[in-house]
Amino acid sequence: MSNIQYAVCHLQRGSGNDSGMSCHIERKTADGKVYIPDNADKTRTHLNRELIQFPNGVCNRTEAVQYRIDNSGLHRKVGKNQTKAIRIILTGSHEQMMKIEQQNWLNKWTNVNLKWLRDTFGEDNVVSCVLHMDEKTPHLHATVVPIVTGERKRKSREGEKKYRTQNGPRLSADDVMGRARLSLYQNTYAEAMREFGLQRGVVGSTAKHHSNSEYYRQQMLQYENDIARLNAEVEKANEGRSAILSLFGKGDLAKAKKDLSAKDEQIAKLKEQIKKLHKERATIVQQHKQELARLRNGYQTEIGKAIKEAEALRKTLDAKDARIKQQSQRIAELDRKANPQRYRLSSGAELVKLNVPNYNNPSLHIWTQVGDERFDDVKFQIDYDLAQQHFNHEITDEEFVNAVFEPQEQVCPVQTDLLGATLLLATGGLAQTRVGTSAGGSHSNLPWDGKKNNTKKW
Repeated sequence: MSNIQYAVCHLQRGSGNDSGMSCHIERKTADGKVYIPDNADKTRTHLNRELIQFPNGVCNRTEAVQYRIDNSGLHRKVGKNQTKAIRIILTGSHEQMMKIEQQNWLNKWTNVNLKWLRDTFGEDNVVSCVLHMDEKTPHLHATVVPIVTGERKRKSREGEKKYRTQNGPRLSADDVMGRARLSLYQNTYAEAMREFGLQRGVVGSTAKHHSNSEYYRQQMLQYENDIARLNAEVEKANEGRSAILSLFGKGDLAKAKKDLSAKDEQIAKLKEQIKKLHKERATIVQQHKQELARLRNGYQTEIGKAIKEAEALRKTLDAKDARIKQQSQRIAELDRKANPQRYRLSSGAELVKLNVPNYNNPSLHIWTQVGDERFDDVKFQIDYDLAQQHFNHEITDEEFVNAVFEPQEQVCPVQTDLLGATLLLATGGLAQTRVGTSAGGSHSNLPWDGKKNNTKKW
């Protein structure tokens, strides 16, 4: 499980035009001063970059959000409590993201992310996308204005007045952030990130991004700090007790005994508090272990279910692939029956081999074959454009040969007749004429080769 590298796509509604987040995302305040958060490495902040060019007159992310709203052609007035911007964090597991950076795949990764954002939310709605390189893991902060054009959905209530729905663009974060759409975003984003070694998380997972673990960790740290503080107070009280004991031989014995009793009482209370804290800490540790075990068992169940679903899907895909292959073969058979002239040589010879590996300098050759013996292997240069037609599957193998050779050029009739008459009894049949191809090489000086000597050579 630890080797699985996940694609991370997190969507969150902004407050108003989300100007509060612009300071963190752009690393500058509203008045243009540099702002570096505590978790950022200021020596790498210069590597951050905005990936989307703002319109003329727009200087920052907040203005870009408002510019999109002002120029989207909205029919209704935007309410004060409406969400104007949705912020999206796009990244992946730390190990794989560092690999992407080290192998110089980061530019390609950002381009694929931008394409996914524009294809998913509309190019005009994606108003900002900032790459952060100064934090632990490279990631993108994208900003989307939720402008939609579909018909507004209303809940049907008995006796509710019917309102006329206007067509055109609307500002609706509810449409963009619907449950079904959020699931679709995770699926399509994981598909886009597959080439970078990132995959979708477990569907329906109950994981809380380690929030429970973080809670228990913070609780234990708090207990440890409290215990250390109380131990320091015990030490201080013991020092005071020692000072009181030193007064016993110097008079004022009653006052010394009273102070000593108070210190003993204080120390006892502090030790009782420490004992209680140790007990509470042990309870927290046990709860943490139980929570981890519960989550681990849940993950195993979900992973097993996901594996079974993947195996079932694979079987379905294999069956579909087999069906497609069968249909393709059937189509090829029907094509041969419907267009026999495309699958035979004009001379009646048999095409037994066709392979032109070098289409920059193509050639084709023919020979006469009787049994295992081959005679007069003759090569010809081929026109480049014609070779490209064959390479692009615009013409069949037989059409390719027919275009290069006239019927009488596809065989050596005299030699075929002589060999056929001589070896008729030995082979049990007439000699076969065959045609084949290769790439490059010289050609024969036989008289019947002369007709193609003027063909353009590439």
